[in-house]
Amino acid sequence: MHRSQHRLMRRTFLAAMGLGIAAPLAARMSRLAIAAPGDRPKRLFILYIPHGMPPEHLEPYGEGDAFLQGSNVLSPLIPYSSRVAVVRGLSMNGGISNHVAIRATLTGFPEGEGSDSIDRLIADGMGVTPHVLGAIPYDKGAGFYSDCYLVKHGSWVRPIESPVDAAAQLFQGVGPAPMPMPGVDENKFRAATLGLTEGELEAMQTAVSGLTREENKLALHLDAVRNLKAKASGEGPPPPMVSCDSKPALPAVDAVAGLDPLNQSYFGKILDAHLEASAYAFLCGSARVITLQNMWVNAGLNFGFEGGPGIAKGHHDPVSHSWDAAGRAEFAQCQKWFFERLAEKFLKVLDAPDPLDVDDPTRSVLDNTLVYVCSEVSDGANHNSDHSDVWIDGQPVSSSLPAILIGGGGGYLKTQQVVQVERSHIDMLATLADAMDVPLGTIGGQSVSAIQELKA
Repeated sequence: MHRSQHRLMRRTFLAAMGLGIAAPLAARMSRLAIAAPGDRPKRLFILYIPHGMPPEHLEPYGEGDAFLQGSNVLSPLIPYSSRVAVVRGLSMNGGISNHVAIRATLTGFPEGEGSDSIDRLIADGMGVTPHVLGAIPYDKGAGFYSDCYLVKHGSWVRPIESPVDAAAQLFQGVGPAPMPMPGVDENKFRAATLGLTEGELEAMQTAVSGLTREENKLALHLDAVRNLKAKASGEGPPPPMVSCDSKPALPAVDAVAGLDPLNQSYFGKILDAHLEASAYAFLCGSARVITLQNMWVNAGLNFGFEGGPGIAKGHHDPVSHSWDAAGRAEFAQCQKWFFERLAEKFLKVLDAPDPLDVDDPTRSVLDNTLVYVCSEVSDGANHNSDHSDVWIDGQPVSSSLPAILIGGGGGYLKTQQVVQVERSHIDMLATLADAMDVPLGTIGGQSVSAIQELKA
């Protein structure tokens, strides 16, 4: 350690002790004062929903605070509308359409020839493991076949069906949360300092103001604690600081232990459990890239299951195939249900201070995460996978591949906007990679470029 750093640590420690702060917390403060900047801990979550969206229910979009007020399907995202962006105008690369498009959704090519899926390419660039989970209750008599394949890691990947097994993989080896430097656990630091009074926090900030550099880690964290305490004023206690010294409690996962994940009546519970496990794995930093596949292109799952949207009909046919207004409203309700579960079991968990962000503890895990919601077709009834008009009640309605982005992407994403483009969806895949600091000039030998309008 440099001599000046040692002096700074000592002076900060003595200043804290002089204010009556306990020695263990004073020691954390002194180490935090010299912590070096770190990269933002970015995460990528890909959520696949089968057979597109009815565009007349996906849109229209408003502006500002009313950005999502007019969208039936996306209305569950209204609490997070300031961190949502929508891309319109995408077409499946190479003119691929209908059921075979599932295998191109994340690879860019009809059979994934020439490329792994984008989750694998990004994870390799980040030096992490890509995890593939699935709420995929297929008919055991039919098996898992070509119209089910979404993810390719050298060969096609069948997702982990059981949330219990998924959690075991996601939290394998979980111990103390990663630390930016030996002896500094900022998560525990913030938990301890939340107990300080406002007077003690103010006195400590005054005491160190002349000792440390502007916007050093200690000053940032003290400010963050004051903001958390202020935010919670009159609204109950400050948000808890999750510590991942061991696997966190996962009640939704525990609730499905012993259940057959392929039993279609349990679909809602299985999805909730996968979302819960994924969210806490992101919060703990034990996973950074996760793909969650829901069903597949022609899954006939009856959506009258417990906890579902209450549509007791097959999702693929007749629901997604409907042309009449009532049937399309039912399809919208089914697709909306997926966003309800995403908001409740995933986004809500991530909307909390990021314990791994060493530069700014006021940022949430969601600020450092990019969620990409996608499908293999544009409009389910039309079976198109391009940007084209579909005719509803004698009127043309523009449809394109669904592409909904949620979160901040670690500062990458420009949110609360609709981006209108005429691009191949493979450029959307390149944008995901660019956001995760894994820029790609080609995918499968084809030139790609990120969608610049999405960059903050």
